[in-house]
Amino acid sequence: MSEKDAEIGKPPQSKKGMTITWRGIVLIVIGVVLLVFAVQNLQSATVYFLGVEFSVWVWLLVVGSFLLGMVLGGVVRAGARRLRKPKPPTPGKK
Repeated sequence: MSEKDAEIGKPPQSKKGMTITWRGIVLIVIGVVLLVFAVQNLQSATVYFLGVEFSVWVWLLVVGSFLLGMVLGGVVRAGARRLRKPKPPTPGKK
């Protein structure tokens, strides 16, 4: 019996290791861009908010604002979807 005949009945072997999808590549690129941005913006800025004054790094302020905008955008989008989706009729009620 040859090796080919023995391999016919075997299930295909999966490749061991990690596979990178396009989403993974995008996340890596975003991470590198954020890292470069953070390193280039290490100076601090004074922020006045609701009568409180504090000092914060510029990169942290920008990234925090971005993340807050992403979260709020997701909340608004989820709320809009919920309002658009028609509710299924319940049996027995008119």
